[in-house]
Amino acid sequence: METNDDEVGYGKPPKETQFSKGQIANPNGRPVGPITKFLREFGDATELTFSITRTDSKGTSKSEASLSTNGTKTINQAIAARLLQLAIAGDMKAIREVLNRTEGRVPQPLNIGGQNGENPLGVVQVFLPDNGRGDRRSDE
Repeated sequence: METNDDEVGYGKPPKETQFSKGQIANPNGRPVGPITKFLREFGDATELTFSITRTDSKGTSKSEASLSTNGTKTINQAIAARLLQLAIAGDMKAIREVLNRTEGRVPQPLNIGGQNGENPLGVVQVFLPDNGRGDRRSDE
């Protein structure tokens, strides 16, 4: 049976679309999340003005928005204060977030499939056929 190196099919992409030697798929690495980057860059501000562009089936619309703490605290402090207000009011998601941030996350138990408390990753005993000589090897 003859094989053709130029054959294209499942698991065999065309040669011109394959990576060349030394080429990597994502040279810049994983980008930092947009919210994290935003909060790191603007979280210490007391006032922000930004524009929002929305595109849907009806077209594109732009609007201006501003966020201000009236100079009393930073935006990060205002977010933390609002989260605490929600937690005190009984919002379970806010309570969980506050506790995770202040007390640390509760360790989650990991069940890896053992039965009756047995460890499925424990040492497996190997049973060799009895050669009638106890624990001696059969070739001795």
